[in-house]
Amino acid sequence: MAGQVYTFGPFRLEARERRLLRDGAPVSLSGKAFDTLVLLVEGAGALQRQQVLMDRLWPGSFVEPNNLQVNISLIRRVLEGAPGVELQTVRGQGYRLVSEVARLESTADASAPAGTGQRTYFCKAADGARLAFARLGEGAPLVKAANWLSHLELDWRFDVWRHWLGLFSEGRTLVRYDARGNGLSDWAPPAISFEHFVSDLATVFDAAGVERAPVVGLSQGAAVATAYAARHPERVSALVLIGGCARGWRVKGKPNLTRQFEAMMVLMRQGWGGRNAAFRQIFTTTFFPDASQELAEEFNELQRETTTPDNAADLLSALGDIDIHGELSRVRVPTLVLHSREDAVVPMKDGVELASGIAGARFVPLESRNHVVLPTEPAWSRFAAEIQTFLAQEALR
Repeated sequence: MAGQVYTFGPFRLEARERRLLRDGAPVSLSGKAFDTLVLLVEGAGALQRQQVLMDRLWPGSFVEPNNLQVNISLIRRVLEGAPGVELQTVRGQGYRLVSEVARLESTADASAPAGTGQRTYFCKAADGARLAFARLGEGAPLVKAANWLSHLELDWRFDVWRHWLGLFSEGRTLVRYDARGNGLSDWAPPAISFEHFVSDLATVFDAAGVERAPVVGLSQGAAVATAYAARHPERVSALVLIGGCARGWRVKGKPNLTRQFEAMMVLMRQGWGGRNAAFRQIFTTTFFPDASQELAEEFNELQRETTTPDNAADLLSALGDIDIHGELSRVRVPTLVLHSREDAVVPMKDGVELASGIAGARFVPLESRNHVVLPTEPAWSRFAAEIQTFLAQEALR
């Protein structure tokens, strides 16, 4: 929520400055009550479930529901009599802020480097879930399918993603979004499934006004991008698929693999959101075996801030249902597939299967053990060069 500025009714909410104004005059609202209002404004129009709010406000701690109810009472006093603003209680479930909310760019926002001009927007998915998307850079559009563990505003703080954003927005307008249940998108969507991920990509294409563009997909996003290209060939001009697969862990039908992921989901639900990073460190080590301690700590924190424990498990479960093997032959656009040779999250043989099923796809193995290639490793230079060359050639077609 760092750096965000919202307006709704007579209010202006400045998250970084922890300031709330009503008709230009300061309003006293501090501590967890202020944080609660930010969450309600972020999710305006959607039901914010009581337990989700408590998990985000008091991660890793047990608190009585009374604490949240006190915050809600303080917020009601602040909002009292404001035209066009209503805070609804859905008995036994949670709260919903009903108001037209606009998000403004804050000149004090240091989460994105000066001069990037990132613009963030919200749209509604087919089932009503709120999706957050952003435009970055200038030029022809390039759309990035959402992957697990992203946050449009926080990604800039972490070395894991900062160089990626620069690479893909150079000379282009990068359109990217947070997956449902993740980042700035709806943390309490009606459902989380692979089919919803594909539908959400279509929603963002339309909301961002993109008629046709190349699509980048990383990890789960590779399957989402491929399925969208197969089903909507008129909208996709090329594909860049990184660390992806055609079949999820559940679809593969391997008992040992299934038990491994089911155990991960149990760990997520029990310890993902706590301050102790021991649970999240398991995933960090798998994603980035060669990461420095500083980067590992950053990624542990990013995991905690991007989603709830239950959403993390539900997202991982949805990845198990990926099955686009039968759709690969329908992809008819230039395709570049890159995969780390020793990827422990998605084995390279999955990348080979993905590339071999798409006519004319070029496969590039990367000498890396990391699921997401880091700018500090030798593989980065080839990774960046392959993508830049491919996209430049695609632009000339």
